[in-house]
Amino acid sequence: MFKSVDERFEEMGFTKIYENGYGVRYERENTKYGYIHVIEIVHKSDGNHIAQTYDKELMDPKMIGNTCVGLSYNELKIVLKKMKEMGYHKGK
Repeated sequence: MFKSVDERFEEMGFTKIYENGYGVRYERENTKYGYIHVIEIVHKSDGNHIAQTYDKELMDPKMIGNTCVGLSYNELKIVLKKMKEMGYHKGK
């Protein structure tokens, strides 16, 4: 039997915080380095939907936004599958 995208996120330690018509948010605590890793898949009205991944607490020096956190190949594959599931893969 195939696992859902959300189940695969759970296997990687992510918890779904919310999902609505504007996107979805997952969080995972990294105890080794002491931060919360956030993945957000966000709807944009122009059709160029995005995925963002960042440290929940750490701001950049200019206080513009959070510092990004890289994704592994498997994490990126799951993000892309979730975007497709949400209909975000079509673009403009």
